[in-house]
Amino acid sequence: MKVQNPIHHRFQYLLEFKETERKWHFPFLAALCIGSCLFIGYYSGKPNYGALSSLGALTILYFTSAPITERMIHLAVCAFGIVFSFSVSSFFGFNAYAGALSLGIVSFLAHFISSYYKIPPPGNFFFIMVAAMASTYKFDPEMIPTRVGLVAMGAILSCSLAFLYSVFIEKSKVLAVPRRSFKKRRYTKFVESTIIGFFMALTLIIGHLLHFSNTYWISIAAVAIIQGRNFEHVRQRNMHRILGTFIGIGLAWIILIFNPEKIVMIVIITVLQFIIELFVVRNYGLAVIFITPLTILLTETGSEVHHQVETLMQARLLDTIIGSLIGLAAGFFLHHQQMINNVEKNIRFSYFQFKKLKK
Repeated sequence: MKVQNPIHHRFQYLLEFKETERKWHFPFLAALCIGSCLFIGYYSGKPNYGALSSLGALTILYFTSAPITERMIHLAVCAFGIVFSFSVSSFFGFNAYAGALSLGIVSFLAHFISSYYKIPPPGNFFFIMVAAMASTYKFDPEMIPTRVGLVAMGAILSCSLAFLYSVFIEKSKVLAVPRRSFKKRRYTKFVESTIIGFFMALTLIIGHLLHFSNTYWISIAAVAIIQGRNFEHVRQRNMHRILGTFIGIGLAWIILIFNPEKIVMIVIITVLQFIIELFVVRNYGLAVIFITPLTILLTETGSEVHHQVETLMQARLLDTIIGSLIGLAAGFFLHHQQMINNVEKNIRFSYFQFKKLKK
């Protein structure tokens, strides 16, 4: 009898390709939404505006195969969530600790609401991501309405293209948007949301204390890790994230070493977005290889300052490692069922004691 190599079995998920029902033309739609914002910003002479509006365009990634009416309502609600998350964090960006607090609150709400209403993947991810980015922008009260408006315009563009895509191409009714469940263990969701809010706030505080320039990269790495279904899945995503980022940094270095024009970078970003959406549902680690250069190029496209390639690569890798470790720690607490149950019992007991005192 042949015994399977335990090491091979343990790490085979790194090269595993999962089956998916996603249509091949959806990645093209996602790339069109992101790329359109960047191209419009470039040709209007405001590439930084294009980069901001592309954050709102991420709404397209919440596209579902529900009937068209439910699909568009779902997208509109997610668009509002992204704009709301960005707005709240923008107003608290005047101080690093206030920004961390706002990110913690947004992360709490994003997880609680998305889990309560069973929002399918990417779930809370992009709500937390845009909030983390907004909280680290240079605080300028006069620019907040402009920034929020640009994000909203990107979200509207995504919803509009999604509607046209739904009418003329994707008309199937394969999967309905999950409806609200009234049998949720609300205390458990409250505890999970609190843990996520705490660790997301911690990412910005640690980044601030270490004097990192783009602390939101730590937050993005951390929230990507905690998307795992269980702790084993969290551990796998952690390995995917670190290895994928390491390889992706090499790819980004090759691209940036040629010092491409902004228009060339926008084309590359659009192609990378297509590739990411093609692979993210099949192999997360492979997708991360392309997510890393995309985020770096997006930062460069929206920035008026040219960064040194080596410095940028080192910072990105260090941010990812720190964020992944924080995400791994958060995942441990999130999936420590005994601890969750004990905290839930204490909350329920305190709630009933409070109700008795009121009577």
